[in-house]
Parts: sequence; C-alpha cells; structure tokens
Amino acid sequence: MNFFRVSFLLAIAAASVFGQKSAMVEVCKQATFAAFKSLPKMRYECPEESSDSEDKILKLPARNRAIRELERALELFSANAWWNADVNDLNACEIHGREGKLSDDETEKVKQGDYSFQLFGNHQMRLVLLADPCYQIGYAGSNAFLLYRKDRKVFVSQVLDGYYSRVANSVGIDFANLNGRQLIEISTANSFPPSLWFHYFVIDPKTNKAVPKRLFKEGAKLTNDVYSAMLMGEPKDFGLPKDAGELKLIRNGRLAPTFSAYEEDGHGKIDNRLRRIIYRWNGKFYVKSR
Repeated sequence: MNFFRVSFLLAIAAASVFGQKSAMVEVCKQATFAAFKSLPKMRYECPEESSDSEDKILKLPARNRAIRELERALELFSANAWWNADVNDLNACEIHGREGKLSDDETEKVKQGDYSFQLFGNHQMRLVLLADPCYQIGYAGSNAFLLYRKDRKVFVSQVLDGYYSRVANSVGIDFANLNGRQLIEISTANSFPPSLWFHYFVIDPKTNKAVPKRLFKEGAKLTNDVYSAMLMGEPKDFGLPKDAGELKLIRNGRLAPTFSAYEEDGHGKIDNRLRRIIYRWNGKFYVKSR
C-alpha cells in the first residue's frame, strides 16, 4: 500500500470517526456572541536547549504552574449564558470573531479541516482543548480539560496531558449512562500508526472532578483506556458486520454489550494486516473473547 493511498484512506477514516463530533457551523448568532468568551491560552517559557519533542518538557515546574493557572481561569467560565449556548454556535463565534455569517474562506477552512476546534460537549460538561506552546508544536501538542458545571460552579479536571497527533481535529467527547452515572468518553486518533485511543471517566460525587473509570480487563489489571488500529474503511469493505467498527462502545447513550477493536498482525485476515478482537461486557467490565 503506497504512501498516498495510506494518506487518503487515513483522511477518510478519521473523518468517519470524528466528523460527527465537530458539526458544521455557519453563523455566529447575536445572542451567542453576547455570551461568547475567549478561551485562555497556556503560557510558560520554553527551555532554550530542548527540542519540542522531548518528554522532559511535560515535567517542567513552569509548565505545571501554567496548567494550574489554566484550571483557575477555566473555573471562571460559569456564566449561565455561556453554558446555555450551543457549543457549535460558540465555535462559529470563535472562528468569525463577531456576529454574522462565516465568510466563504472561513467556511471552506472548516470543511477542509484546517480549523482546529477547541470546544466540545453539552450544557453540563464541556471539553476544552488548549495548545501547548512548547511541546510537539508541529503536531498540535495540547492539553484537554473537562469542565463540569454543578450548582452554577465549574469544576475543572485535566484529562489529556501533552496530547499530540498527526490527525487534524482528532479529539472528541461522548457520554453514556452507566448504572445511573454519566460515563465520559474522550476519543483520540493518530496516524503513526493509524490508531484510536479512547479514555473513560466518571465524575467523583465528593470532589466533582473527573476520575478514570476502569472498564477494560487487560491481563491482570483493569484500565480506563482502550486501543484499536484503524480499519481504514467501513466494516463492510472488509466483509465484517455493520456494527464491527472500531471502538463502538457507546450506542444510543448506553454501553454496547460487545464491541470490536483491531490490532496489527502480520498474518491478519483483515486487509492482510489486522486481527479483530471482540470485547464482551460481563456486568462489571469488558473482557476479550477467547
């Protein structure tokens, strides 16, 4: 499979996975612009003798202080009007910078994936993705924060630290009901290798902060993360069932009884490169079928 075909298929696959999480926006409404508030920026001094790809940047005291400052700034996003506004409408105002219809250039930028969305979620929980000025700059190095609103107060939890990807707009959020509690899914994707990593959280009722929800049995341990290689197409293209897409855990607001993941395998029967793994819910967590 040549490089250009891989690149094309990756773009199609990523659009299929994440397209629904950043819906097309066309107008910055007057009422939304009145509620609009610019998201804070992460600021700290980059070390002079370090490459932006070095993981030691993640442990810099100055960076940790900047993250704490961001969390305090995001706690101030408590206005009713901002939370009542639709996320897609707020994104339109972020793009346009004023009320009114997006220009043709702005609309095309969104369609082509050249605009990086920073805000996702609903009227109670929102995911904010903020660029890191010193880490993985060429691959959109970022930190993600979950904002949870309760009793007009906002609680902020960092859910991705030093995330980066070669896939544009590769982060998304979804929700499910799990035994009366709201489960939060943070989805990510990358192209080297073409893969998906999903992370799961719930809100701790004592602290109102997001904590990992360990849903997957991996060996002797439980984890809140699950991985899959990308199919690079629709399941039907590989003779798979319609519901065999990668990591389709949340369906109609609930966890699926089974879902599929894929791993690289030189003898794999799927596209001559992948092996299918089926996870099944046992009432407490997912286990791999034998």
